[in-house]
Amino acid sequence: MDLKKKITYALIVLSVLSILAVSLFKSRQKESVTYSRALMGTIVQVTIMEGPEDRLDSAAEAAFAEIQRLEEILSAYKGSSDVARISKNAGTLIQVSPETIEVLKTAIRVAELSNGAFDPTVGVLGKAWGYSGEKGVVPSREEIGKALALVDYRDVEILEAASTAGLKRKGMSLNLGGVAKGYIVNKAVEGLKREGVTRGIIHAGGDMVVFQKDEKEPFSVGIQHPREKKLLGKALVYNGAVATSGDYERFFEIDGKRFHHILDPRTGFPAEGTESATIVAKDPTLADALSTAVFVMGPQKGMELIERLPDVEGVVVDSEGRVTRSGGFKGEVY
Repeated sequence: MDLKKKITYALIVLSVLSILAVSLFKSRQKESVTYSRALMGTIVQVTIMEGPEDRLDSAAEAAFAEIQRLEEILSAYKGSSDVARISKNAGTLIQVSPETIEVLKTAIRVAELSNGAFDPTVGVLGKAWGYSGEKGVVPSREEIGKALALVDYRDVEILEAASTAGLKRKGMSLNLGGVAKGYIVNKAVEGLKREGVTRGIIHAGGDMVVFQKDEKEPFSVGIQHPREKKLLGKALVYNGAVATSGDYERFFEIDGKRFHHILDPRTGFPAEGTESATIVAKDPTLADALSTAVFVMGPQKGMELIERLPDVEGVVVDSEGRVTRSGGFKGEVY
């Protein structure tokens, strides 16, 4: 019997036809102005709420320029990026930017905290699955086994003083997709602040960073329901990041079984037991990596990790739709 295949991509849902047709989209609300641009494989929205009226456009441009600059350094899909060069030169150390060192350090920290549930060396494994399931084909166990042999975050070498980094073994492949976006968005926020913006939001796919000079009132950030077209709840955040990883973002189905893009570096298959994991943290880079780590760890172990970390809260939805939130989570779950 022929296998029925269904491939769904979250990026298509993000108003691609209406927004990708232009390089920059701008809309103004009563008390804010929002700029949108296609970057990092998603739609990045910069919303400015408070700042000098005559510099709003230049502030948004500064934020987008910083995102573009860092994407060229940190994207595994850019042939000249640090990440791509590290993979091409696996087995040796190469000169890289300070930004790459910074992101790698956070990636390794989360890999250690999660006992390998988050691993920046999943690049080879991602290739076996056709990078996030675009092939719509499940690799053979032999293919997965070969890829798994080249996945181990402990084989990442970083010499910060010399600004060099690398992978210990040939054939290994680096992918910082689960951590770089948070870092990049945070740097874009810094760009907005340099232009005089004192309150605003940057939203990029599953990552959102909110900031304000004076903590007058919290931002209310919606949390997407992983199975229905509605909000699961909301997080109240004064300054910081909200990052969500979910099995609904990119996936394909075969005979009713969902194969999503969040791979478990320990098994080689899509992680099971979780539908979505949302992290609220002051550090956007950490939030981004932790959302993936917690998703892969599963509801119980993932929540245990959240509870151990300072300035980190979260909401986890298990494979049965049950919702758990951390003790210090501020907000609502409907």
